[in-house]
Amino acid sequence: MTGNWRDLALIAGVLMGVGGLVLLVVGAGPVLLIFGVLIVITAVLERTYGAPSRRPLGPNWRATDERFVDPETGKLVTVWFDPATGERRYVAEGEAATPS
Repeated sequence: MTGNWRDLALIAGVLMGVGGLVLLVVGAGPVLLIFGVLIVITAVLERTYGAPSRRPLGPNWRATDERFVDPETGKLVTVWFDPATGERRYVAEGEAATPS
């Protein structure tokens, strides 16, 4: 999700949450409040979990041939793979991509 879409999702989630609180106070159900909170949580967590990894990789990690340009940062991202667990990580070029 790009920054503009994330901002719009946060605004929509907050507005839905406030509207849901108003409806909850007047006796309606909590559905709008729940959806608003879920949208805000998703928009906030997507920023963390959708970003390329910047952590050093262990000795089991192998770089794959998969590379792409991250549309949000414009950086070249390499996909790393751990054969033992099947886990994949997306590491931006120039970051700590060398196995430690």
